[in-house]
Amino acid sequence: MVKNLLILNVIIYIGFKLVSYDDFLFNTFALWFFENPNFKIWQPITHMFMHSPEITHVLYNMLFLIFLGPAIEDWMGSKRFLFFYLMCGIGAFLTVSAVDFYSFTYDTQAFMSNGFYRPSVGASGAIYGVMAAFVWLFPNRTLVLFPIPIPIKVKYLIGFYMVKELLATFNFIASSANVAHLAHIGGAIFGFVMIWYWKKNEMDKYRIN
Repeated sequence: MVKNLLILNVIIYIGFKLVSYDDFLFNTFALWFFENPNFKIWQPITHMFMHSPEITHVLYNMLFLIFLGPAIEDWMGSKRFLFFYLMCGIGAFLTVSAVDFYSFTYDTQAFMSNGFYRPSVGASGAIYGVMAAFVWLFPNRTLVLFPIPIPIKVKYLIGFYMVKELLATFNFIASSANVAHLAHIGGAIFGFVMIWYWKKNEMDKYRIN
């Protein structure tokens, strides 16, 4: 399943590059705030298979999927992994939508100028769910970050990313331009809750492949 998700993300990225991010296609499949006229019911799913034109966006997401996804898929099975991946992406959408709706309701003018006309794309919410699952299941595994040839335990590496996103979400540190930090946190929360529940109930005893 990891391979299929990787191929699908890459094909869609190349496809949008080939059509120069056609406005109609982009607006149809990117994720808009649900009160925006451009919002469509399928966008919470389709947006997580799209990425911005910069190759670093899709590259980093897919690298995390390649390095972390297979071990999680082996643990829970392919069908459950697909469900998990999609639910983390949808969880990111629900988290952002809840906060956006609050802003839209109580600070409409500010939200209209900052978020109403800005769609979202990317697998990052789902990827952060994968990261949360991996650190819960395999906290002491090590990864080597290029170009630094030093093994780092997953619990420290992913923990660093999670803390960084949390601080950026609440503006304790500078937020990166065009990065949905809240979506990352939402995906991680949904991913952690699901993996915690399944692990607690020893899902590997009755997994579906």
